[in-house]
Amino acid sequence: MKKVSSFKRRFICTTFLTLMSLLFSPPYLDALNAATVTYSGPVNWTVTTYDSFNPYSVHNAYNPVTITINGRSYTYYTVTSKVPTDNTVNTSQKTTLENHASSQTAEVQVIAEGTKWATELYIIRSTNPGPTVMIVGGIHGNEAAGYKAAEEIKNWKINRGTLLVLPRANKQAIAINKRYVKSEGDLNRSFPVRSSSYGSGTLARAIYKTVQDYKVDWLMDMHEGYDFYKNSSTDSVGQTLIYYPNTATKNISKKIVKTINANISSSYRQFTLLRYPVRGSLARASAEFLGVNSFIFETSQKQDLTLRIDYHKKAAEILLKELGMK
Repeated sequence: MKKVSSFKRRFICTTFLTLMSLLFSPPYLDALNAATVTYSGPVNWTVTTYDSFNPYSVHNAYNPVTITINGRSYTYYTVTSKVPTDNTVNTSQKTTLENHASSQTAEVQVIAEGTKWATELYIIRSTNPGPTVMIVGGIHGNEAAGYKAAEEIKNWKINRGTLLVLPRANKQAIAINKRYVKSEGDLNRSFPVRSSSYGSGTLARAIYKTVQDYKVDWLMDMHEGYDFYKNSSTDSVGQTLIYYPNTATKNISKKIVKTINANISSSYRQFTLLRYPVRGSLARASAEFLGVNSFIFETSQKQDLTLRIDYHKKAAEILLKELGMK
């Protein structure tokens, strides 16, 4: 019988111990929570991601992964949780974590890519099925509260479904702080006015196609008016929610207005519920021709910017909560 060298003995022991540790690791370790997720939309692919929460974890690690498909780069994030070395998670922490037991990935896609209108679309997907909601800011470049609120919303966590955020839809107009670029016309009058149309202009068509490709269920378009709607001497629609009529959209729109108005003491400054977004607008076209539950949320620029941003975020939060996404 041949003698086994000390090196070989050490190698065999190390390999054996490694295999045993993998076989008998606790069942809540990240590697055992691996799940394969298939994404669908304009591009289809499958990735393996990890459970972002377990009842023993309060720390998440976000790992960017970039892939190239048909010459275009896409970035998503796998979210993994770290298991603590002791059992010091208290009951309130555990309850909170269990109530938010959802993994999600985040991806950035450029729409109207390769043109002067190129702008980022943020895609947050939960591994739990649910509706697809799109939130748009910056259709008009001089309405800062909408795109500043959307910039924050793109970092939100969701419990289910998919959240699409287009914070700075019209970057060219935002750069000059104007409603629109004069040579191009009003973006929010450039969307389809009949079912056979795709809209006019590169940017409007790219945004409308995004709504189609992702099969959006709900759309919130963030805007601002120069005055209060209740000032009858102007035609401003500031402090309104304008929805395209159907039962589901009406009910959630009423909930948004009622909830926000409860904390506004002046009736003159409270929000008013209106119907039918203007023809040629993103909200109108998406609802009328694609069946999306759509509304425009308008704040009045006669108020402090911080307050206006908060109103937009609150409206978006109510929408997502009503849909079980937050």
